Amino acid sequence: MAMNGWQRVATAGGLALAAACGGEQAADGTAVGTLPDSVVTVPAVPTVTVAAVAPNSYAGTLPCADCAGIATTVALFSDTTYRLREAYQGKSAAPVVSMGRWTHDGRTLTLDGLGRTLRFAVKGEDTLSLLDQSGQPIAGSAPVTLVRADSMDALREAAPYTGTFTYEADAPSFRECGSGQTYHVLMSGAYKTVRRAYAAAKLPAGSGQQIEVTARFTARPATMEGPKERDVMEFVKYVGPAANPDCR
Repeated sequence: MAMNGWQRVATAGGLALAAACGGEQAADGTAVGTLPDSVVTVPAVPTVTVAAVAPNSYAGTLPCADCAGIATTVALFSDTTYRLREAYQGKSAAPVVSMGRWTHDGRTLTLDGLGRTLRFAVKGEDTLSLLDQSGQPIAGSAPVTLVRADSMDALREAAPYTGTFTYEADAPSFRECGSGQTYHVLMSGAYKTVRRAYAAAKLPAGSGQQIEVTARFTARPATMEGPKERDVMEFVKYVGPAANPDCR
């Protein structure tokens, strides 16, 4: 019976394989055309687990283009949010506090905020070394290292935040823009001012209003339901409505 093209290819391949398996042998018994067995050892790449990175805070001074340095503290939380405080040395401006999400692959820590990404090489469990925007080490003698603090600094001080305020069933909440995380809001401080502005907007039930506030974080009261490790928010000042299209 005549063989078609695919059958001829398969038959030829089988004959070639048989020849390779039963072919000639060299004087040392090794089949001609094969490599002797060998063991290749690949050095392990050290990694650091997520549990070793958070919850922790890291502090140090990072390079600054037009000042003596940026005193930097970053607090990493177990829910993958972070808070970052940057104080520009030699300048009168108040420290800048921002939030976002962090990811970690065992070697690189990435801070993803609104319109900004920072990358650090994770060196052991105690040190973060700033990388450039392409993820490469920064050349030069400028300090690029943040060191883990002995105790957690959660960066709870009052700072400006933008997010979506929602009031439903006596449960006010604030979804922070940079991190996309939702926090319970205490009914104290500037809460009543925010609540009045929300009511005046006459939004549909359950809808949120994007606002800017000065707020601080505080540890969740033991009597309050919800994740015990997640802070709650207290409004200090109502700044006004906001419209940030980049909010998470």
